[in-house]
Parts: sequence; C-alpha cells; structure tokens
Amino acid sequence: MSDFEREERAFRAALARAADGFEPRKLAIPGASDASGPADASDETDQTKTEEKAPVRRRTTWILAAAAAVLAVVGLGGVVASLQPTGGGGESTAASDASGAENKSDGAPKALGADQAAPEGTYEDGVGRDDLPAPADGNRWAVRYDIAFQVPEEWADATAPALPECIAKPGDQWDTVPRTPYVANITNQPVPAIACNETSDRDFPPQFGKVPFALWQPYVLIEKPGKGATLQTGSWEHEGWLLTRVQVGDDAYATILTGPGDERVNQEIKGSLRTVAKDPYGCETASPLAEGDPVRPKTDPATSPLEGDAPESIAICEYEPSSASLTGSRQVTGAEAAGLVDAIRSAPARSGPNTPQNCAAGQPVTAYVILRIFRDGGEPGEVFVNYENCEDHGFYDGTTVHELTPAACRPVFAEEPVTIYSAQGDVAKVCLS
Repeated sequence: MSDFEREERAFRAALARAADGFEPRKLAIPGASDASGPADASDETDQTKTEEKAPVRRRTTWILAAAAAVLAVVGLGGVVASLQPTGGGGESTAASDASGAENKSDGAPKALGADQAAPEGTYEDGVGRDDLPAPADGNRWAVRYDIAFQVPEEWADATAPALPECIAKPGDQWDTVPRTPYVANITNQPVPAIACNETSDRDFPPQFGKVPFALWQPYVLIEKPGKGATLQTGSWEHEGWLLTRVQVGDDAYATILTGPGDERVNQEIKGSLRTVAKDPYGCETASPLAEGDPVRPKTDPATSPLEGDAPESIAICEYEPSSASLTGSRQVTGAEAAGLVDAIRSAPARSGPNTPQNCAAGQPVTAYVILRIFRDGGEPGEVFVNYENCEDHGFYDGTTVHELTPAACRPVFAEEPVTIYSAQGDVAKVCLS
C-alpha cells in the first residue's frame, strides 16, 4: 500500500468516526470464552473467541430470549442474561491518533485520556499478601491465571472484542475495542453465531490479529491454549508497533503489544513475567475446586468468617474450573470491606435465587468467586460465591448459606476484572447494577 493510499484510508477512518458520533447503537450479542483476547496474534491454532468490552464503562444487562443464537451455552435452558458492551463510539484510539510514528513517549504508552487517574480496580499499594516485590515506580502488578507481571499503573483491566474481523470501521456495531492500554480479561462469554470477515484492508502481519490498525491499543494478553496446543512465539513490528509473545511455564503464553517509541515498556513487561502461588491481594492462583465440584468450602470452620471484628481487607478472587486457576481479582478495604460482610450476613439464610427448571442436569460450573476475609494479620476466612447455572446460588461460609441479594452481590462484581458475563436472569437482576 502506498503512502497516499494509507493517508487516504486514515482520512476516511477519521471521517467515519466523526460521522458515527453518538448515533443509537443496535443490540450486539456479546461473545465469550477464555482462550483468546484483544488482537489474538496467532493464526496457528483455532481457538474460541472472547467477547471484550471497553474499560470503565457501565455494564448493561440484556435478556436473550433466543438462547439458540448464542454458542457456548448448550445445555442451559430458560433465559440467559448477558452483558452488552457500549462499543467504541467516536472516541480516539492510540493507533489512529499516532498517525504512524508520532506516538512517541519516554515512558508508559499514553493513549488519549490516559493522563487521567488510574482506573478503579487496579492494584494499589496497601495490604500485600504475597512474596511479590513492590512494583517499579509508576507500575502495578497484574495477575491472570498463575502469571504475574508489571504494567504501567494507568493500564486498565478490560475486555477486547470477540469478533474483531466483524469491525468494518471504528465506532460500528462490533467495535468494542478498549480506548486505553489494557490488561485483557479472561472471560466465559457466549460467542454470537455470526460469520464475517471484514479484513481485506488489514495490511499488517497476521500475528497482529484482525483488529483494524486505527483501533490498536497497547495490551497484555495471557493465554492457556489447551493441552497439546502451542502458539507461535517471537517478535513482530508494524509501523513502530511491537508485538512480542513468549511462553511462560509449561502451558501459558504472554502476548504484549506496545506502540511506537515504547519498546522499553514492552521489554519491561516481558522481563517482569513470573509464575506465582498468590496474587498481591492474597488470592490463591490455583483453584481449590476441580471442574464440577460443588462451589462451597471443603471443610466446616469452627465459626463463620463473617463473624468477628471488621475485616482489614477482602480479596475477591474469581476462578475458572476448566483451567483450575485465577482469572481475575481485586481488593476492598475499610468501610467497603465491612459493608460487604454486613450485607452478606444480613442476607436471608437460604440459597437463591434459583431456577433449576432452566438447566439440564449435571451442567458444569464455568466460574465462581471466593472471598478471602483478612483480619489482624491472621489466616483468612473464606466465603464461596456461586452464581453460575441455575441452582445452589448463594454465599457459602462453611456454616450457613446466604442468598444472593443486590446489597451483597453487586459489590462483588462492581469492577473489572471480576465480572459476570452471562447469568440466569434472576441472578443478573440482583448481581448486576
């Protein structure tokens, strides 16, 4: 492609963004899985795509009346509630604003708006629960599965588009690409049963994926492609953007994309990669439950972890049984932690809301949360949160089960990367704001 053609295309993309503006958006059925992400830089394996959404956007709950239109929910009956990203709109993006090699910086990648405060839900200084050292100045630790790494502290936790090949132009129906640098969430969203391949103008190496160049953002994606599967490793460059993929441990891969002038950031992220047993909040990175196990403590504590003095902190740890490891975590402290414990304790002593008639028997759980409640430096108490499938929903503390209520459940899923991407309608009503 000539320089003139490239400039013409950038000009047309800018006009399209301006024209799209804030026009009403059509409903886009979100997608899901846990094996791919923002710009899956691999053409080497066929993997289920994941639905992703822009950071710090309020989630909207949609009830899907036709579950047959969604993959990855086979065996579930009744109504499925799923989250609808708000899309890209007319916002600026790192690649389009960079216009080639103009996006130089002396430190962390800076997308438009990245000079604002660090997004909520990022790792903060405070109660450290692991052997991880303090992050470098201006950085934070992020953990996906059992892989820890440092990123610039303004990088958000976010989800990327499930169907990047369907994005025809910035701001269209399928454009849910984050608008700031991000660490990709691990999700179990259903994928729309739709086929499209709007990639004829993607004139960059296939390792960079199928997100249009004008929408590129720096990101880190951790993948576990499955037993026996491998991904291509190496480094690739396109117009100053550097894509690096390395293997971490036996079964994980880290893909790092950084913008022009930020090769040092790319190398620093790569150099910080390590496997860990706990994250900075105190979440065990290995899941205590195998796939299909009941989502509840294995042993009964002498007293409920909900009883006692106000907690020092609560680690909110989300797991995926199929990979047997941590998919997202965050921490609440002070009045927020005390309020969460009070809300759970005040919820009715029963399981619910449940709709067993909506699920086939033996449906496996695909996600759950453990709350690790810390007091005065002692061993944490654990409360298991089951919100998946159609029954046995609630907070299990080893002595009592408490119903999922708005006051207790919504704070658990209030911020990324701890999220619900699909749920029964009754659960969505109480757990999603």
